[in-house]
Amino acid sequence: MAVLERRLSWAACAAALVALAALVACSSESDGVDSNDPLPPPAEGEGYQIEMTATAPPGSEIWKCVVQRLPNDDWMFVNHVESVQTLGMHHMDVMVIGFAGVELDPGTYECDDLYRENSDLMDGLILYASQDDVQEIQLPPGIAANLPPNLMIMYEIHYVNTTEQPVDTFSKINMYDYDPTLVTDTIWGAAIRDTELNIPAMSEHTEWTRCVMTDPIDLLFLTSHTHQLGREVTIRSFDGQTVGDEIYRNTDWQTPFLQSFGTQAMHIPAGSGFEFSCRFDNRSADPVTWGFGAADEMCQIGIVFSPGEAKRKCTIVETSDGLGV
Repeated sequence: MAVLERRLSWAACAAALVALAALVACSSESDGVDSNDPLPPPAEGEGYQIEMTATAPPGSEIWKCVVQRLPNDDWMFVNHVESVQTLGMHHMDVMVIGFAGVELDPGTYECDDLYRENSDLMDGLILYASQDDVQEIQLPPGIAANLPPNLMIMYEIHYVNTTEQPVDTFSKINMYDYDPTLVTDTIWGAAIRDTELNIPAMSEHTEWTRCVMTDPIDLLFLTSHTHQLGREVTIRSFDGQTVGDEIYRNTDWQTPFLQSFGTQAMHIPAGSGFEFSCRFDNRSADPVTWGFGAADEMCQIGIVFSPGEAKRKCTIVETSDGLGV
């Protein structure tokens, strides 16, 4: 299990799929909400807002994590989520750390320290993620994310400040309650990644990975993720033997779009899956390998699907370099 990542549109008060940091029940503008707020929280009783802030000093890279429990005392179903954040945010995500088998006390941490000391966090379940300054996700009618009560989560933001001035960064997520009597199915998210990247110096380089589903799924969303050397990510269907049609292509490493299949989910049978390839352009004098930092690279895709079962995974069966299988 793991990540899922990114995209879409902009509005004012919307709804949810995740939760974290300082969940604040919301009120109307007449109750004193700032009319200039880019994302007012949901009306009281209709959902929650998560918010996280951090200051990036001049010429610095920050990666901050906040750990806390969800405030809901009962199961919460979410069909719609909306987020806003500082323009140029490298990424933001909300993770269920329990799936990684890691125990952390509530509080604020340096993420690089956490991941270095707890490598199993790579296996945490990502509830929500984005690289866009504005993103909205609307699930089909009847489909919802189900959030258990008192779930321990980790909210993280990663920002690179290339300016000579400090930057006050922020991230906000709105999630709304969805009527549980309308729920017919739930969702799950996963990230599939190539962690054996080796991009030679002064070269253009492509690596690909193929994976197949252990169980059938109905694919709802699809996205990609690289760092700044990424020039193109292409995702094609794969039936376990043959690579098929292209279903996704992204050439903007900083804001990869989230492809929605809307009300017509793409059915992926067991034994079928995806081939994803990442093309990099490394003009530096040094080779670049996989890693979390801005100077490292990544090649991964994120999928969101139903039914919401953790056992449904896309297992890597082949890579361009023969590694990581």
